[in-house]
Amino acid sequence: MLKHRYCPGCGHIQISKEVERQLIENHAILVGSVGCSVALPDLFEVVDAVSCAHGRALSTATALKMALPDIKIVTYQGDGDCCTIGAAELLHTILRNPSIVCVLINNLNFSMTGNQMSALTKLGMKTMTTVNGRNEQYNGIPMNVKLLTKQNPKVHYYLTHSAGKDGIEIFKTQLKEAIEYNGFSIIEVLSPCPIFWGNVKKAYEFTLNEYKERINIKECNCK
Repeated sequence: MLKHRYCPGCGHIQISKEVERQLIENHAILVGSVGCSVALPDLFEVVDAVSCAHGRALSTATALKMALPDIKIVTYQGDGDCCTIGAAELLHTILRNPSIVCVLINNLNFSMTGNQMSALTKLGMKTMTTVNGRNEQYNGIPMNVKLLTKQNPKVHYYLTHSAGKDGIEIFKTQLKEAIEYNGFSIIEVLSPCPIFWGNVKKAYEFTLNEYKERINIKECNCK
């Protein structure tokens, strides 16, 4: 990878390095979209990659899979891109169950464009577009990606975090299994955003607490 362009302490840094390594190892194609990951197709020097419009990574990946059925395809997307702008693409990919891997970096907001609310922003969280906190009456409830994948029992769902070495090690195993799976896999990576939380320490503490909370309610690393 060329020198990354992420903010210091961003959760994307180690995850994107591991994605690059496994893309090379598996001769896979990266599909990048708009968001904090927008530069990856240029930064991954020895990886075949495609850039597409905001939210359209999974539909682009589906087209690639139809043209190249024997090639592994991996999308790399943020929660704003995948679950807000690309909500329809995510749902229909789940229903079709193509052999594609979606790496979903979830930092609970649109980080690149100024920290606006995304479909995954938690109730009560303050963003640039929910200055008093996300309100169910006005903003609706957050999307639950794991529950969405239950629309198709053949889809594999994984959860991890990028706030420390433990999460990265879990992700390595999950990505390897997902790439080998003949069907759709989505790996939701809870990721610290230092810009959103104001500093690295707060971002990491929130991410780890969020992960532990979701593990406790049985949102585990299983399919």
